[in-house]
Amino acid sequence: MKRVFRLVRPGGAEATIAVDLRGDVARAEIDGRAVSLELVPKADGTFVALFEGGRVLRARVAGGRRETRVRTRGRETALTLFDPRDEASASSGPEGTAEVLAAMPGRVLEVRVREGDRVAPGDLLLILEAMKMQNEIRAETAQVVAAVACVPGQAVDAGALLIRFEADRL
Repeated sequence: MKRVFRLVRPGGAEATIAVDLRGDVARAEIDGRAVSLELVPKADGTFVALFEGGRVLRARVAGGRRETRVRTRGRETALTLFDPRDEASASSGPEGTAEVLAAMPGRVLEVRVREGDRVAPGDLLLILEAMKMQNEIRAETAQVVAAVACVPGQAVDAGALLIRFEADRL
């Protein structure tokens, strides 16, 4: 099962961590860097993580619904489960950029916009099939499409970037 977490580091910097856990083997991507490890559960409720490069790390992991807490080397870190539905929608201030992210895993059925297109509120951007339902993704504000990061037929994970906008400066 793949889960995406957001980690806020000391000083406020954020990192995105995607973890695909299959049995006792985990593949993680931390800010674009791939890491593979094996998790060995211990009787005291901790795990020993055996990394590909031979590094060994012991950690206590307490999973929750919205947050997973990891304690290792005397420090505890909270990993917040990333849910794009909690993020700001595809609108932004007039000076900023915005992104449309997949709210759940699915398959892109249609893409109705191209780079450079101007969209108005309510314009259909794309259709995403998820959980056997077709979801029409529409623009919320007047904007210009800066990039389309998906194609029809593409499978996408929750949180995947679909479309990036620049604010419409008309």
